[in-house]
Amino acid sequence: MKKLFTCLAVVLFGAAMWSCSPYDDEELREAVDDLNDRVEAMEEAVRNANSGIETLRKLVEALQKNMTVTSVIKTENGYTINFSDGTTATITNGTNAPSISVIKDEDGLYYWALDGRIIEIDGRKIKAEGSDGITPQLRINSDTKEWEMSLDGTTWTPMGVTAEGQDGDSLFSKVEDGDTEVVFTLSDGKTTIVIPKTSTAGFAFVFPETLPRGGTNVDNYYLFAFGEERELPFTGDVATVDLMHVPQGWSAKLDPHAKTVTVTAPASGSSYYTEGILSLIAIDRAERTTLASARIAAVDYSDPEGTFVLNEGNPSSDNGSVIYITSDGRLINYAYWRMNGTELGNAAQDLFIADDKLYIVSQNGGNDGMLVEADARTLKRTDNFSKDDCSSLSWPSHVAVVGRTAYIRDNAGVWTLDLDSRSLKQIEGTAGALKNRMAVVGDKVFVPANSKVLILENGNIAETIAMEGTVTGVIKSDEEGYVWVSCSTSPAQIIKLSATDYTMEKHTLTEGGVSAGWGATPAISAKGDEIYFCNNTSTIYRHTFSTNTTETLGDVKPNVVNWGIIYNMPAVHPVTGEYYYNTILGYGWSFLTNDISVYDLNSDTPAMVADYQNYTHFPAGIYFTAGF
Repeated sequence: MKKLFTCLAVVLFGAAMWSCSPYDDEELREAVDDLNDRVEAMEEAVRNANSGIETLRKLVEALQKNMTVTSVIKTENGYTINFSDGTTATITNGTNAPSISVIKDEDGLYYWALDGRIIEIDGRKIKAEGSDGITPQLRINSDTKEWEMSLDGTTWTPMGVTAEGQDGDSLFSKVEDGDTEVVFTLSDGKTTIVIPKTSTAGFAFVFPETLPRGGTNVDNYYLFAFGEERELPFTGDVATVDLMHVPQGWSAKLDPHAKTVTVTAPASGSSYYTEGILSLIAIDRAERTTLASARIAAVDYSDPEGTFVLNEGNPSSDNGSVIYITSDGRLINYAYWRMNGTELGNAAQDLFIADDKLYIVSQNGGNDGMLVEADARTLKRTDNFSKDDCSSLSWPSHVAVVGRTAYIRDNAGVWTLDLDSRSLKQIEGTAGALKNRMAVVGDKVFVPANSKVLILENGNIAETIAMEGTVTGVIKSDEEGYVWVSCSTSPAQIIKLSATDYTMEKHTLTEGGVSAGWGATPAISAKGDEIYFCNNTSTIYRHTFSTNTTETLGDVKPNVVNWGIIYNMPAVHPVTGEYYYNTILGYGWSFLTNDISVYDLNSDTPAMVADYQNYTHFPAGIYFTAGF
């Protein structure tokens, strides 16, 4: 971005110098347009190159796991490859990338290669398969305009290939979709990877061809709410077909003429499998036996031990999305899309749960609107409010709900939206409301507003509570009738604020601080009377309110190889006590390298218990059902 700004400054400076004599302003516009086009082209090349490398890794894994290809779909820009385990891969034309490939060595394993030679780092060959395999990352150096490669997302090595002035080439020179196999020929024109086809009859379940805009890591499987019935289509020219396997607790009814299977998920997850494989067996016209399988899973999003991560999305390339992590650690990405078949609005900002309903506000609207209401158990959309419905709002950022009234914070203050009549009204005196979450206790909404907390009730300001410094977080307490407030005084304060008589108990921190950084989430989170914070660093602190003690728990940065930027504040799970961080490697397309890292805080130092890599798209925050 700094480089882009410099170039624009040069162009605009030139325009200023020319202003004393006639000039054609069309030339200036064309120059700026050309610059933007070149920047966008390089970003597109990087995205496509890394996608190609990920596809190459998937092909090698398919060989290793004896997977088959169920279908090859030709697209406008390349191919979509569907595998028998429900995963997909994409091949994009014209990435103008270096000649990355894989080579099968004498030990029978595949290794990454550059220009036909196996890559070695410190004498070690870089494996392209197995649990210890590594997927290289590519980028274009904005200064040298050369391609660079990294194995860890931190150290980048020039590859001697210029990214400008060359014809674009894919990592693949040819894809041949045959009756029994698919042959992938790499860019060297010699190396081939051959994956068997599932069936010459094309016997397979039909997954959505249209994925979420800009979607990554989108595995193909069917997601159900508990008790939900869905009709799953399959395709194939087969002579006869029958059910082969249905997970315990699920039911399925086959209609061979309509080529559908009506599947019903178990009523609950208490005694049956919540995930399994649905399999069909068939005999094709050549009298060969063939299988079609699909992964099916059920989830209850109201589980008090579950965790939501809301993604803003990259506004220019994808939309908002929801990640859900189950109590047993399964990560479900694009959960809202999987449950509804539609997408959230552009630039999702905040999530709130009230009265068995879940609400998500999006800054730019579009798709399913600026505000979405969904069933908190199933995530099925129950209502949505378009940009036209909310036309008075200017960049809405946060939402809280009391009864049938939504309180929405935007650049002008806080508004009330009647969820039944759809009428929108600004609350007078709320212009100073900070871009941070609101908390609800009973019928009252607590709003951070610089050095005060506004208390809203029945659509008006009921009380204003002055603080000694800037408020960096307001969250609901586990103890009924209270909220926790963090205040960036010097030293920092944690305040226990009564929601009834507004009395305050103030504690001064002896370690750390409560900065919320640039983010839009509270600087603090809590489990019981233990308040956790990080001061926008990788060090976790805890203040125990009952004993008025503050302690440093430890630095977690060494656990994450691609640690770059903390993107919105971490949070402690109010039930499990685990601490969640969202980090991204950086801006630009580096945001696609990211981690949701989870820590157990019960040992002497924070111990990582999970690390979900490369699922977030600019995470707007971490949310727990039990926290509302």
